[in-house]
Amino acid sequence: MPAERTTERLKRILVLVPWVIANPDATVEEVCERFAITREELVSDVDVLMMCGLPPFGPGDLIEAFIEEDHVQIGMADYLAKPPRLTRAEAIALLVMGRAVAALPGLEEAASLRSALGKLAGAVSPGEAERAAELADSVAVELGATGDDLLAELRHAVDEHVRLRIDYYSSGRDEMTTRDVDPLLLCASLGYWYLIALDHQSGEERTFRVDRIRGASQTGASFDPPAGFDPSRYIEGPFFTPSPRDLTVTLELDPAAAWIREVVPFENEKELPGGRYRIELRTPHFAWLVRLLLSAGEAASVVEPPELQEAVREAAARALARYER
Repeated sequence: MPAERTTERLKRILVLVPWVIANPDATVEEVCERFAITREELVSDVDVLMMCGLPPFGPGDLIEAFIEEDHVQIGMADYLAKPPRLTRAEAIALLVMGRAVAALPGLEEAASLRSALGKLAGAVSPGEAERAAELADSVAVELGATGDDLLAELRHAVDEHVRLRIDYYSSGRDEMTTRDVDPLLLCASLGYWYLIALDHQSGEERTFRVDRIRGASQTGASFDPPAGFDPSRYIEGPFFTPSPRDLTVTLELDPAAAWIREVVPFENEKELPGGRYRIELRTPHFAWLVRLLLSAGEAASVVEPPELQEAVREAAARALARYER
């Protein structure tokens, strides 16, 4: 089972503490049932709480947390006695962005989102809600260039487990392919719609950018979603997941190419003297990376593999030859 994410655990602890303070007679079993955790996870949370507190973190500044006679005891934590709440600024920011997102075409959750925004608007003053509405009108959220009909077709295939045949342009390989896919999830990330699907051409779970799907048609076949598919992996975790067959690449970046760290999903990073970085990433092919490195010029260099070094040299030579004509 994958390790629990730190953010998820922190959210739980921030809610668990005020609940235990408000319910001092609750047993360990009741706390575990309330927060859907095991006894071992609760004990671990209590151990973490004992190391938390306020500056300067002396003995009198730390939270008292322990389990005694099958009850959780928490003290010295009055500042956490109430669940965390949004500030007015945070609430207004959510209203602005939420209304902009709710206006997106093809958003299946739009009705639920508008309902939640209505409740949030009721928690701020009428003037603040009106100001948020004005700001939302000036904010535009666009997710690639995707038609509503295609989104509807893909969403239907996901919901009804319908196998599709898609014509897909691969930017990395600079080629058009036709392949059968089992659509598993349609979601938005990094400014684009993406289809997560089992690709019958590779036999693996793949991510397809929807604005690069040139056509989609039903094959007449249906499928059963794989038992191990976890949508939260794409919604809560890193969006792109490397394949075991991917190639490992190591790059060194000068300060002028540090922007690459913001646009490339890398696995390891090492800071070097002079504001330089060495990053390690994995990719199924080099074509997109060659274009990226050419745009960075001499500020980015390939440490390994040699095949990528050669590909960059050849691409640079071709570009220079075209320029000199």
